[in-house]
Amino acid sequence: MNNDKKKPIVIMYTSKHCIWCGRVKRLLTDNDYPISEEIIVGSDDNPTAIPDFKSKYNQDLKTVPQVIIDGKLIGGYTEVERLIKGLKSINRV
Repeated sequence: MNNDKKKPIVIMYTSKHCIWCGRVKRLLTDNDYPISEEIIVGSDDNPTAIPDFKSKYNQDLKTVPQVIIDGKLIGGYTEVERLIKGLKSINRV
């Protein structure tokens, strides 16, 4: 295994009371992904997060969590779980 790999940059758009946000955060941290959180609900906390998301990823932010890894929009919990499972199976080969 190559330990020289740089850690991916992970941004997670979340809200304060989101069960799936907590689950995806745990999934990422359990797999050694450092996370930067953008809390978007309520918009008083971070009023530019939603317009910034739309501008960067060319889509509306309708649900949370939304996970970005190295600048690529991955999606929510299911998509992140699928990605991590796929990477683990590749690393076993």
